Amino acid sequence: MSDGDIALPERLGRYEIVAKLASGGMGEVFIARSVGPGGFVKPVVVKRIHPHLASDPQFVQMLFDEANLTSAVQHPNIVATLDVGSEGATHFLTLDYVPGDPISVLLREMKQRSFSMPPWVVAFIGAQIASALHAAHEARGLSGEALGIVHRDVSAGNILLADSGRPVLVDFGVAKARRKMHQTAQGELKGKLPYMAPEMFEGAEVTRAVDIFSLGVVLYEMLTNVSPFRRKTDIDMILALKQGNVPRPSEVRAGLPPELDSIVLTALARERAQRWPNAAKIEEALRGWARGSGVAHEPAPVAEWLAWAFPERVEARKALLARVANPMQLPPPSSGTYRALTTGNYPGGITGAVSSTPLPGVAQQRPAGPVSVMPPSMPPSSSGPSAPRLLPSAALITPAAPARGRWATWAVIAVGATLLGGLLAYLLVERSGAFLRGRGEAASERGLPAATASPSGKGP
Repeated sequence: MSDGDIALPERLGRYEIVAKLASGGMGEVFIARSVGPGGFVKPVVVKRIHPHLASDPQFVQMLFDEANLTSAVQHPNIVATLDVGSEGATHFLTLDYVPGDPISVLLREMKQRSFSMPPWVVAFIGAQIASALHAAHEARGLSGEALGIVHRDVSAGNILLADSGRPVLVDFGVAKARRKMHQTAQGELKGKLPYMAPEMFEGAEVTRAVDIFSLGVVLYEMLTNVSPFRRKTDIDMILALKQGNVPRPSEVRAGLPPELDSIVLTALARERAQRWPNAAKIEEALRGWARGSGVAHEPAPVAEWLAWAFPERVEARKALLARVANPMQLPPPSSGTYRALTTGNYPGGITGAVSSTPLPGVAQQRPAGPVSVMPPSMPPSSSGPSAPRLLPSAALITPAAPARGRWATWAVIAVGATLLGGLLAYLLVERSGAFLRGRGEAASERGLPAATASPSGKGP
């Protein structure tokens, strides 16, 4: 049975569930409504542990640790934790809803459509996430004690780019901190292998330098759409990470500014002492490059670029939010299952393949063909995005069977119309024949040839 076949819970605590966003090994993520007096409605994300894991104290504590860490860091580029609750044996936390996609999903789609992220967009995303990381690294508790937070899982899948142009760091589920109840066992690795700093394979202490290295990998991917350390096997990936030899981004993608090469490669230094001393320095370097280059460095132009490059995704989320505002306004499609063409993380940090996602029944695909016009206010780029070549699979969600259903519906209507028309024609012929037969009989009684009888009965 697929996820799409499993009935959604109607509520979790005081939150009304609208649709499932993702499902992974540890739990599942829903978009829900938080309602209150006076017509108050707020979209939220509810992340719950799978029912069969709800009795495992390790998973429960990891969920609570994530809530405690994210609530301790107040930053506009870190997803906010709103609430923690339980429903029977189920434990869940509630997060702010970010209407956007993981960077990993956008990169994969851009690769399929043969275009790349503009450097000014990369610089803005990188600076914002660097600022968020620095806030987490420097966070203090209510008593003023340093929390020592290290995210440990900075990756393209854990950075969401909202439709408003705001990048957001999510998933502190494996973060390291001094006051966490659940601690990683000695020698246990946390995070995604292609983003891990080399020292993590040597048993070294986990410091903020780990996150700086991982952010460098994300910057490299956004600039080149190539993962610098991904290989076919885990062993090959570990060897590549330990060697630390990667080509400059401008050698992989022509036309990239050399100043960005330096920023990225400093973050990816093999020895952590040679990396940026803290994430704030990365933010400063990226903002400095944007100022010196005269390119945009704010959310609004990024939002315009997103609306130009991924209109189907943006429109689908608008329709989903309309359904959150009024669940009866856009009911789920009765035929076919809407599948998210992505795997990865969604708001709340559940990792795993997204199998099926019920979303509003709206038109999801742009007509095939290139985009011809950029928004007039689109900022310049040293390697400005070429018009993406759209493939049918480039939409956010594609109906599994609705097209076939539409054709079948029209076929039934056509057949019905044909049968009805034939019946009407038959009745008309029969009525006309009866009328003429009656006139012929009347003419015969008066001694007139049937063929000469006029409709008035008076003859020629």
